[in-house]
Amino acid sequence: LEIIFISYFAGKVNLRRVTIIQLGVASLLSFAIMPIVGEHTIPAFSWSLVLIAVALGLASALIQFVMNWAQRVVDPSRAAIIYAGEPVWAGIIGRIAGERLPVIALFGGALVVLGVLVSELKIKLPIKKNKRVRE
Repeated sequence: LEIIFISYFAGKVNLRRVTIIQLGVASLLSFAIMPIVGEHTIPAFSWSLVLIAVALGLASALIQFVMNWAQRVVDPSRAAIIYAGEPVWAGIIGRIAGERLPVIALFGGALVVLGVLVSELKIKLPIKKNKRVRE
């Protein structure tokens, strides 16, 4: 749904404003849900944590801006296929970093990617022509 909305509005709105709104809403919702998921305190101040947060925030802003910009020219179905590769790359990079994924997680990831790919297939079934019998 997000892909369809971004594709529809990307050519009609200011991309910087949309990116800021997207990241702002995601940030506010994340802070609002902290108590629900058990995060009752904000970590103690440290410069390394500030630097990590700033770097991740800038990277997220850049990524979201590029995604919004690219969807001006990329068809939503093609964008969905491109986004289907995201968990694949996350798994590959995680494995390189030493993360071990259980078989069930690999299977689930494969199902997600397969589901996106199958949903984008455009299979043309042969149409049977019925011959009408005239009486």
